[in-house]
Amino acid sequence: MTFFCWARVRLGISTAASGLILLATVFSACGGGNGDSPTTSTPAADTKLHVVATTVQITALTKEVGGDKIQLTGIIPAGADAHEFEPKPSDLTSIENAELILRHGIGLDDWLDDTLEAGNDATVVTVTDGITTAKDEEDGEEIDDPHVWHDPDNDKIMIDDISKALDNADPDNELTYDANAAAYKQKLDETKAQVQWMIDEIPAENRKLVTNHDAFGYFARAFGLEVVGAVIPSISTQSEPSAKDTADLLDTIRQQHVKAIFAESSVNSQLATTLANDAGVTIVDDLYGDSLGPPGSGADTVDGMLLTNARKIADALK
Repeated sequence: MTFFCWARVRLGISTAASGLILLATVFSACGGGNGDSPTTSTPAADTKLHVVATTVQITALTKEVGGDKIQLTGIIPAGADAHEFEPKPSDLTSIENAELILRHGIGLDDWLDDTLEAGNDATVVTVTDGITTAKDEEDGEEIDDPHVWHDPDNDKIMIDDISKALDNADPDNELTYDANAAAYKQKLDETKAQVQWMIDEIPAENRKLVTNHDAFGYFARAFGLEVVGAVIPSISTQSEPSAKDTADLLDTIRQQHVKAIFAESSVNSQLATTLANDAGVTIVDDLYGDSLGPPGSGADTVDGMLLTNARKIADALK
């Protein structure tokens, strides 16, 4: 990469994003990175398709399909709140060097739009295409709920989109990608059956969810749970509940005899914990809502995340 690539920058890019991208390119061209940089590659790795996935869930699904046939860089890491994420200069360098970019496209990676204005030549594929999104209301406007990965059937659609994108970008490895996709879709079917078995163990009258924010609607609909409220009454963690919102939720918890409040590992659970204490119910503060677990946690894959969440929900509501 040379400094001449910046002749392609269009005037529409924001000043902040332009500065970050220029800084990232300077570091890349001058060898300013360290040996742990995700864009550092060996000659063998350079022969592989360079793929960037925006969210941690897409990264995990792409790893299942692409295996060792691709060089994969994930942008949003495990444990990060996708609603508040902002890319670093090294992330922008990875995006600039990508041949294929796999994005979420339902509000969780809008920051990518400004980055792409820098003239990146990569193919960009939205891997949630084909999913029927649920609608929610935020600030008086109807918006799409982005938390689609909590339904295994949606994950299978994402796998198909990823497999097709890899097939088109790297047809020499099409048979491998398609076989990997088929195997993981079967695993998702098995996971769905296991999760349903755990949820079915919960007494029918206890299958009520109160969560930290509206992240589990797809999970609830897929497995027969009812979301009766959220501490943050929004699909975004950036919203703040009013005193009336909190008081109304406390009344709901008491009236419907809700047994637990579920908060997420990537979101501050202080308010949820306070509300649980006031209501005299259990607080579970380590579900994976917007993120996956760290490597080795058992929740670092999409299927592992679904099973981990199901166990915690079932244990708290029995």
